[in-house]
Amino acid sequence: MAAMYPPVATDNKYSVVNELLATRADAICREAVKNWPSVKEIGLLGGKAGIALLLAYQSKLFPRKSFAKSLSDCLDDLGEALSNVELGYNMSDGVAGIAFVFQHLRNIDILDKGQDLNLSMLDEFIARGADRDFQTGNWDSLHGMAGLGIYFLERNRENREKKHLEKIVDYLGELRLSKGNHRVWKTPGYTSYNKDTYNFGMAHGMPGVLSFLAQVHLRGIRQNEIEGMISSCLSFLLEKQYPDGRTDCFPMAIDVDANEKQDRIQSRLGWCYGDLCMVNALIHCSKALHRPDWLAKAMKIAFKTISRSLEQSDCNDPYFCHGTVGVAHQYHRLYQFTNHNSFLYARDRWIGFTQNYLSNPGEFVGITDSHYRVEEMETIEFSQRFSLLEGMTGIALVYLSVLSGIKPDWDIIFLTNV
Repeated sequence: MAAMYPPVATDNKYSVVNELLATRADAICREAVKNWPSVKEIGLLGGKAGIALLLAYQSKLFPRKSFAKSLSDCLDDLGEALSNVELGYNMSDGVAGIAFVFQHLRNIDILDKGQDLNLSMLDEFIARGADRDFQTGNWDSLHGMAGLGIYFLERNRENREKKHLEKIVDYLGELRLSKGNHRVWKTPGYTSYNKDTYNFGMAHGMPGVLSFLAQVHLRGIRQNEIEGMISSCLSFLLEKQYPDGRTDCFPMAIDVDANEKQDRIQSRLGWCYGDLCMVNALIHCSKALHRPDWLAKAMKIAFKTISRSLEQSDCNDPYFCHGTVGVAHQYHRLYQFTNHNSFLYARDRWIGFTQNYLSNPGEFVGITDSHYRVEEMETIEFSQRFSLLEGMTGIALVYLSVLSGIKPDWDIIFLTNV
């Protein structure tokens, strides 16, 4: 019987790998549907909205596998939640993330654009959230104002509306602080967990904001202002690059009040932190400002990361946020961007690491969400969690991206859409 998936390569090695990924993505989707009623969170990164996004891509890529009805039921539940549940406005677990799913499915022709989904009304609610984030200084791309901007970038693909993106750019400009000759963003500390920092991560740091701003610039919005913001901040980040001789290139963060010449621990490799965050930001900014030197810098850093071992990368789980599949996805995107086989090799290597984390001799191979050692009993325990950021949903979406060979446009959520 003919395979039900579009292979990324035709040799036997890739046929076997594709069959495995297709089987596991399908199994994750089926488990997600079965467990949908027990998933308590409704939001995009940790709950039901993320599962709906996964089912949409599964239905689009594998229409013969009959997930369309499950997707429709999921979307009905999300629409009802918007009407009946008191939700916050943010992208990670609030209204903006749920609205993103509906808009994204319109943009990829799964939902009818003629259907009235009250998104314009939601826009105003989310825009008021940006006002609140400005008042509290909450600018980051995971839970803050830049995350709301990602939603409005998705909306802009259909309605070409600029006013909300203009406001967010203006707010981000006002939230910068002076650091020497630069204007940068400071990440607030979290009680006793960490101090205020100049953060080099994608989730809560400056690379995420720069990647967002660069994409706003490419829409022809506030270009002069954004050029100044990118140039000032990116030059500050590049000044902090480590000298040759280390396996990493940039710190994860620098304490605002610390001596910047202090010895620093090796930074991890992941989506949330690490050198690939700077790679993404440099590529986005090079596209927007037509800076081939930034692109060359990005490629040099990206190639250097390939040599890092799993142990050197501090990836202790398979998930998207700070685990192996997030790294695999970024190499997949770099391969699509450059068509360079080194990134194809790196992608497949990190997919392999992910599979190793998910090895389970039980009935549902690849479904278990967590595995960890209980030291006292010297056993491995497993649990399930269907989360886009830190669970099986994100893993399955990456698998589908590898299988399809198309650009995974859903990943604007993570600003890895280079």
